[in-house]
Amino acid sequence: MARACELLPVGRQRLRRATVEARLFYGKGQLELVADEARRQGARLLICDNELSGGQIRNIEKATGMDCLDRTGLILSIFEQRAQTREAKAQVELARYEYELPRLKGAWTHLERQVGGVGVRGGAGETQIEVDRRMTRLRISQLKKELEHLQRVRDTQRQGRSPKIPRVCLVGYTNAGKTSILKALTGEGEPQDMLFATLDTTTRKAWLGVDPETLEPRHALVSDTVGFIRLLPHQLVAAFRSTLGEVRTADALLVVADASSPELEDHLKVVGATLKELGCGEHARLLVLNQTDKVTRPRRLELKRVHPDAVQTCALTRDGVDAIRQWLLDLIPGAPVPRVLENWEV
Repeated sequence: MARACELLPVGRQRLRRATVEARLFYGKGQLELVADEARRQGARLLICDNELSGGQIRNIEKATGMDCLDRTGLILSIFEQRAQTREAKAQVELARYEYELPRLKGAWTHLERQVGGVGVRGGAGETQIEVDRRMTRLRISQLKKELEHLQRVRDTQRQGRSPKIPRVCLVGYTNAGKTSILKALTGEGEPQDMLFATLDTTTRKAWLGVDPETLEPRHALVSDTVGFIRLLPHQLVAAFRSTLGEVRTADALLVVADASSPELEDHLKVVGATLKELGCGEHARLLVLNQTDKVTRPRRLELKRVHPDAVQTCALTRDGVDAIRQWLLDLIPGAPVPRVLENWEV
């Protein structure tokens, strides 16, 4: 994630502690050792793979003399770099303000209280921190109204789509190859090897085949969505609910996972938990194990044993893409078929 934010990591240390220290989160001695090692390697920023409070970040910066960034702040920075459209920028800005609001405390302690009323007889007025909080809440309210308008526009667009064409959503862990699968199915999309390359939902029409009874061509609308990640900040989940609305209203889900990742099973659990949080636990879904060109044949056989109903694909060579089309052709239209949930879905 640091590299995705155009930062150069120079070292990593895992700190173990029986309990969380309220003031610093980590132990004081641990931080001193980390700071000494960081300065020795020429680092200027400490990135903590935990969500810290504003007070903890300031205390760490004061104790180490270095800038500090927590996991949520780093993910928000990546999203800010990736946002291109009006809706994505508004969503990320909303998440940033909601993240910063409880962390404003102490940022203006060097300023005195403003004087209110006429002269000084009116008593003390607002402190700078109170002014900042009020302006931040006002901006949050404005952004929420803007996103509600964009949500109504998106809902209107959905209603204008033909009900005869099924809607399918690509979901999965970030950088698993969802955009590559979209391009393989529809011929459109610009895959990029980076985290959170897709922030805006992209919907394209995919040709599935010919109906054997009517001999008419069958199509589906395939949507590419923002990727998931472990401990995805709740501010981002809330801000991107309008974008993720495509997932909730889809007829079926294609869960894309990187078959070559050593953390495949953990990624699937994260995806399953996020889908349940979004209210998509009952959607029909197909597990797509992508990038199988990077795994050995014994590993493919092992994946087949662990995930017997999954489709193994390689979006670059189009291997397995026809199997996805056939699954969609067989599934839609029709009533959802009862299925046994896999371990990562439970």
